[in-house]
Amino acid sequence: MKFTLSYIPLRLFPAIMLVVFYALMQALAFHPLVPVPFGLLLLKSAVDAVILAGAAMLLMIIIPSSNYVKLNTAQRVVNYAAIGLLFVILWMMAGFLSSYTVFGKDHLPLLRILFPVSAFIGSLLYVIVVQAIHSDVRNRAEEAEVAGEPAWDDAATPVATKEDTDAEVLERVAVKTGQKIHVIHVPDIIYIQSDGDYVQIVTEHNKYLKEETMKYFEASLPRSQFVRVHRSYIVNVEKILRVELYEKQSQMLTLRNGDKVRTSVSGYKALRSVLSL
Repeated sequence: MKFTLSYIPLRLFPAIMLVVFYALMQALAFHPLVPVPFGLLLLKSAVDAVILAGAAMLLMIIIPSSNYVKLNTAQRVVNYAAIGLLFVILWMMAGFLSSYTVFGKDHLPLLRILFPVSAFIGSLLYVIVVQAIHSDVRNRAEEAEVAGEPAWDDAATPVATKEDTDAEVLERVAVKTGQKIHVIHVPDIIYIQSDGDYVQIVTEHNKYLKEETMKYFEASLPRSQFVRVHRSYIVNVEKILRVELYEKQSQMLTLRNGDKVRTSVSGYKALRSVLSL
């Protein structure tokens, strides 16, 4: 059977073109640095490009499935830095093996000059790939939220039990910072924001970080006063100054302290119900 381009799925063409483009660019960049035939250098660059594409596909599986996007900034930096270090090390090892396979051991001393450059390129490409994946995961989660579908945070939340629905209504929240314990009266809360494994409680005068879940506050705060308008926000309706159209299917809330919070479709429905609109 004769092979034709029609046998290649269309969705693979962008990846194939990127692999070819990267291989050509790397070969052109490295050729002035090392006295080796351009054809061999292009072959090595093609092998490196295929390895890079495989590593990128692996990252596209690891990052969304690990829910790194849910983590707070410090945790994300640590995790991404650890994966990045491993990525660069494996990239350098793969580059060494591809060089040894294509050029043989006789040319390896000449190719040592490329190792620092390869490490820099690997680091730069890792940052670009991770940013693209991170942005894509966030965009898909936001689109799902706007459409009223459960995002990753809600999908991981267990179904409310009878104990949850019968939970005692909070009147105050205690937050420990260092050696101090702050007591926040519930009416003083403007909104609560999800922050990884913590929540940020915002009042008119301060912000407090507490290790607790959004699910807990959604079940424990007075439901006639607090509404979860977004997967990441619970808002005190008495602190809302105005509601404005933000996009076609979402609204923007302006709160008493000047902060703005965007609602999801389901969150806005809940808010309208509480406000009797």
